[in-house]
Amino acid sequence: MTAVKVDEMEVKHLPAIVALSCLLLSLFVLFVAILAMNSGHMIYTIDDIYVHLAISRNLNEFSVFGVTRYEFSSSSSSPFWNLIISAGFLLVGVNDMLPLALNVILASVAVVTVYALLKDIDASPRYITGVLLSFVFFTSLPGLVFTGMEHILHIVLSLIFVALSSRILSSEESTGRESLLLLVVTLFVSAIRFESIFLVMPVAFLFLMKRNWSHALTVLGMAAFPWIAYGIVSVQNGWFFLPNSLIVKGIDVINLGIGWFLVRGIVNLAVSPHLLVLLVASVKLPRFQDQGFWHIANVTKLIFVSSCLMHLELGRVGWFFRYEAYLVALGIFTVAVQSRRFFSELNLASLRIPTIQTSLNKNRLYGLGLIVLFIAPLAARGALCIYWTPIASNNIYNQHYQMALFLDRYYTGETVMLNDIGYANYLSDIVCIDKWGIGTLDVGQSFLEGSISVDTIRITAAYHSVKIAILYLDGLVPEEWEVVGYWTIRNNVVAYNSTVAFLAVMPSERDRLIDSLIQFSSGLSEDVIESGLYTTLV
Repeated sequence: MTAVKVDEMEVKHLPAIVALSCLLLSLFVLFVAILAMNSGHMIYTIDDIYVHLAISRNLNEFSVFGVTRYEFSSSSSSPFWNLIISAGFLLVGVNDMLPLALNVILASVAVVTVYALLKDIDASPRYITGVLLSFVFFTSLPGLVFTGMEHILHIVLSLIFVALSSRILSSEESTGRESLLLLVVTLFVSAIRFESIFLVMPVAFLFLMKRNWSHALTVLGMAAFPWIAYGIVSVQNGWFFLPNSLIVKGIDVINLGIGWFLVRGIVNLAVSPHLLVLLVASVKLPRFQDQGFWHIANVTKLIFVSSCLMHLELGRVGWFFRYEAYLVALGIFTVAVQSRRFFSELNLASLRIPTIQTSLNKNRLYGLGLIVLFIAPLAARGALCIYWTPIASNNIYNQHYQMALFLDRYYTGETVMLNDIGYANYLSDIVCIDKWGIGTLDVGQSFLEGSISVDTIRITAAYHSVKIAILYLDGLVPEEWEVVGYWTIRNNVVAYNSTVAFLAVMPSERDRLIDSLIQFSSGLSEDVIESGLYTTLV
């Protein structure tokens, strides 16, 4: 290989190399910070991943798709992610580091995917480098890696799905290979996250606009297939058609009333300025008449804007930067494709510090101001995610991990009621009753019927012979359940509540629970604040 060819290759791939280096460096720094804060333990930033780990382990070891090994439970919002983790367990054994390894690989794949998609546009390496770095940090890829969840895979599949759909829609004729690939990608993007329906619907509608009935129907069919298959299995096991995690969260939205539903999209947008700037930028950049309605850039814009509006109205945002992450990634890609001409005309590369006053004319000042307004919410989101990631991991370590250790030591094989069911079921072998209904059918049924109350919680606990409960005191706790202690964590950014209460559901369990808490106290994390009855008896 000649020196000229080496230089060309290095320039050509330099943006991807820079972005991947920054990604891996940030992951290394966060990993070290997490270990330092958690006494050498690698802990994920949310409890949800431990639900996936528990289900995957039970599927491997006991052939039971459930949070516990005792029964099936429709508790996963992404059954496909469970199957991936379970397959990994078959290959390397049960190891809670597996989702982290998968996400490091997938985050790298996501960067390479965006880089490959951007190669189709006529842009400088400097511009592509800026886009890739924005993608890494504004999408909060480093933080998403440490959730252990399926969101990065969803981002990769969503990008491929939208890019492929836009290419087919913008061309007069598609090849059989492209059509087949689209169906395969549709199947997997739908299987990984239910929110993918917000991507599929606009694509199907655009195919209908082009009178391409076969593509429209097959895309809808492939998107529905994994959830129909899952629903059949779930119903056969006596559960609802959809996972309880989706139903319970959906019921929360419905119970707020039609008035709230009508303004919900506006409220979600108001608390998501990063989506607002992406929507505004994608709409205000080159209009349809500039390139034609079916130009690939405009089709991509249509899919993004439609999906974003649907998600804002029907979906959720936030919860540790996860739910809308795929939209942020799509928005950055959409804006990057359309803003190339804007940045080219702005010609920021010609700015020099010694002559900056003379080189900043009115148009450049206006352009720079728009860039700052556009970047600020996205940069704030990315910075906050990186700052919160070690703190959130420490929250889970001090609350959920310590609870799991306690249950594993003193209540193996016994029936316990919990709010957060992930780590406790992954680390310990308990019969778990989920007060929030995600892991327990009859509680989920009460939420669905709108009959959840203190009485239903009391009846459920009696029916299942619950001995103790570790709960957030949220108003749905029977008064006769005696609270014998509290654990409180500091600097909470991710747990539902900073304080969990330990309750003796059966009066006969009171003394045993107190003794167990006293014994465990000496090994409890020093960052946990203990209070309540048992602390006065130490």
